[in-house]
Amino acid sequence: MSKVNEFILGHPQAVLTTHRRDGGLQMSPIRVLVDAQGAIVATTRAATAKAKNLLRQSDCAICLMTEGWQGPWLTIEATAEVLTLPLALAGLRELYLQRDGVVASPEDFAEAMAAEGRVLLRFTATRVGGTAETD
Repeated sequence: MSKVNEFILGHPQAVLTTHRRDGGLQMSPIRVLVDAQGAIVATTRAATAKAKNLLRQSDCAICLMTEGWQGPWLTIEATAEVLTLPLALAGLRELYLQRDGVVASPEDFAEAMAAEGRVLLRFTATRVGGTAETD
């Protein structure tokens, strides 16, 4: 596992920066995880600004830091893929299982994800920096 993925596993709270339609920046707190293939993933609802922004322009940045503020931090410039249902279902199930340890039955889980309008965000890092990368 890479140093980046190890840091993410221990520090999943992050700030995602996306590009607004007018060129401005939009920031959102997110929780990121690393899936079984080693990809950085998160979930949100399709109706959120971050999802809409990423569908329009996939370039983004993620900043992760330690909970106590002082300590290692990491910035990841990335491209994002927004996966919608039903394609996103297996990845969403994996994410929730990793995060929560248990998920509802496949039918109930699929129904809940559809009702919430959930999407899976999959990030591909293009540049990494910060103190956690060099520690």
